[in-house]
Amino acid sequence: MTRSETDPDAPDGAAGDHAVEADEADEAPRSARLFVAVLLVLMLVPGVIGFDAWPLTGWRLFSLSRDAEQTRWVLQAVDAEGDRHAVSLEQLPLRYRHAEWPMAELPGASQQRRDAVCDALLGAVVDVRPDTVTLELARDHARLDEVDGEWRTLHDVERFHACDVDDG
Repeated sequence: MTRSETDPDAPDGAAGDHAVEADEADEAPRSARLFVAVLLVLMLVPGVIGFDAWPLTGWRLFSLSRDAEQTRWVLQAVDAEGDRHAVSLEQLPLRYRHAEWPMAELPGASQQRRDAVCDALLGAVVDVRPDTVTLELARDHARLDEVDGEWRTLHDVERFHACDVDDG
């Protein structure tokens, strides 16, 4: 140890120099500060401008307004007897969990694109519900209503597109 580190009576210049060196040693490296600045810009720009640049943001997950009426894309597995069974995306393998996003683009898509999305989902649905003969992609128009003092969700399911196991 130097005299300035242990002796409080050391000349001011020696102790002051040591304090400046200690402050510089506590400072983050320039590269780390630059990395943090770039990361902040990458996170803020999509949020301010309003586009979803995944994986940098997930603004759409938190920015959708929630009201009494919601429309969501749903999967319905139809068995040989014609009975429909709702299939949650949570039941499917992990890679299908966000399938609602490509389904949301289907209204303006070509027939070929609609068939491709439906066929891709059909394979996963058949693994979960082996009795499936047809998969229907549908829009569920859900409405929250108060009936006799209780809140209930009323569903109006609109079939949009379907594909059969035999076609695959």
